[in-house]
Amino acid sequence: MTQDASPRLHLVTGNSVAPLPDGARPAGPQPAEVAADNPVMADLLRRAEALDARVAAETTARPLHPAGLVAVGAVLTVVLALLGRQPWQLPTRDGGAVADVPQSLVTFLLLSAVLCVWTAGRLTRPAATLRSATAAQTWWALLGGAAVVSLAATVSLASFAGYEGPGDLLARCAVVAVPAVLAGFLARYDGRAARIRLALGTGLVTVPLCGLGWALLSSSARSTAGLADVLTMTGMAAAIPLALAVAFVAADRRHRR
Repeated sequence: MTQDASPRLHLVTGNSVAPLPDGARPAGPQPAEVAADNPVMADLLRRAEALDARVAAETTARPLHPAGLVAVGAVLTVVLALLGRQPWQLPTRDGGAVADVPQSLVTFLLLSAVLCVWTAGRLTRPAATLRSATAAQTWWALLGGAAVVSLAATVSLASFAGYEGPGDLLARCAVVAVPAVLAGFLARYDGRAARIRLALGTGLVTVPLCGLGWALLSSSARSTAGLADVLTMTGMAAAIPLALAVAFVAADRRHRR
């Protein structure tokens, strides 16, 4: 039944769709022509476009402020430090190197690294921050390399439990600072905000894993260090180098006329 049909039934015996030739317009007035002739329809179209733009803006994930990245990194560091202070079986040393790492500790370290990498990628969003897809992929590779190096440094630090403290503090600072500087170099054409965001993104991996290493070191029965000592050493060996690296990549060194 059609709306304007008389009270009779119309039997449809077939249906077919004929494609329009290229460049042909469908019969009847177009939406733009209707809007031009009808001010009410034009107002409705404008309202619909504004509503679509508003919905798209609300559903698009907004980048997290750098202060939010710092807060998430601090929370992640404290959580891993608390977990690291549990009575784990720690690595042993032989001949000045790590000799054996318990399987339970390996699993815990790998899960911690995966959590840090996932959090960094989720909050930093390099694909949306960088204009180059190659640069975004390079950032992911840099983040993975930073996670591997940080895990090695964590195991090395934990193996010093019961021995004299590690003396390579400068090298541990470089584990945090170098990835941040390289991340800022990747975003050198994407603006100051992008450089800061990507540099802080590497810190979401390196700083918590560094804190985990100090926490494992303090979990030894011979250690008298507390959580405050762990966080203090993490600040000296990780947070301060990261802050210096972020300040370095955030500086605008272009010559202005």
